[in-house]
Amino acid sequence: PDYADAYNNRSVTLRELGKFEKAEAASKKAITLQPNFAEAHNNLANSLKDQGRLIEAEASYGQAIALKPDFIDALMNRWQLLFDKKEYDEALKDIESCNTDESRAGSLETLYALGRIDEVYERLEELAESDDDNLRISAFASFISARERRVSAYKFCPEPLTFLHTSNISNHLEGANNFVVDLIAELQELEVIWEPYGKATVGGFQTIKETNLFERPNGKLKLLKSIILNEIDAYYLKYESRPCTFIQRWPTEKHLRAWYVSLRKQGFQEPHIHPDGWLSGVIYLKVVHPLAKEEGAIEFSLNGPNYSDKNSPSLLHQPSVGDIILFPSSLHHRTFPFTTDTDRIIVSFDLKPRLFDRP
Repeated sequence: PDYADAYNNRSVTLRELGKFEKAEAASKKAITLQPNFAEAHNNLANSLKDQGRLIEAEASYGQAIALKPDFIDALMNRWQLLFDKKEYDEALKDIESCNTDESRAGSLETLYALGRIDEVYERLEELAESDDDNLRISAFASFISARERRVSAYKFCPEPLTFLHTSNISNHLEGANNFVVDLIAELQELEVIWEPYGKATVGGFQTIKETNLFERPNGKLKLLKSIILNEIDAYYLKYESRPCTFIQRWPTEKHLRAWYVSLRKQGFQEPHIHPDGWLSGVIYLKVVHPLAKEEGAIEFSLNGPNYSDKNSPSLLHQPSVGDIILFPSSLHHRTFPFTTDTDRIIVSFDLKPRLFDRP
């Protein structure tokens, strides 16, 4: 009953379940038992932010940082809160106190929000030497280059919209429609979670994070993996002459991670990238019949959650059953809600740059 660590861990679990008020209560209990528990103050702030109580959340982040000045998670969390409030000068202080893959990209985003464009370009030149395969930085560098019409020194994948590759399962086997039906039946036996916390899926189910569809696949999944491996080889041959880090440092081993998403009516995926991947892809197993141009479509864009411009280039793809799309993991993408009363079913995957840790 007096175990503060357990209450703190419970708060994290409750938050992942979307039970923010109960998560708040668990964090407060941990703090009551151990007032100087910086991690519990940070988790309390997260639950308060989830409930829209931003003033209280900011104060709790501040308490966590006061107790542990080098607390990266709390500094990053307060940075995002301050950034969202457009308090960019204060946000910059927090993000510059960190030194992680994510924070280095966040610093660029904050400098851009402050209008310090020349400083952004100077920083990108430095990072091109010291951190040249950071996908968050690459995504931002592509955006700023298009926005300012000024090429940056960051060369991971400077024009990601020119690296989209499309194919179809029917190019690999006869009876593709029957294969898709059987594959869907296999996928529906897997454990899924509704709107997994911290993921892009809204209004839909996704396989739990412990599941990797391509780790030891059987049945139709095994065949699907072989199709994807062939498409990855074709993708590399298509772009192998392009002078960028994305191609020149292509993964020598094919470590794949795959998951399954089933969106329901009005479901969609928020804009995101796959910062731990290298090449990403999506296979469409069931699509919607759109009642408007964008319904159920996927959009690829240079705009991100913390930076955007109405004139940024983008590409829209309205998928058909069996479509396969491959794209750089640094490219932002999202899907549009649909009003058709049906499911939209996909398998997504990442080609990883190195053997990844188990979740």
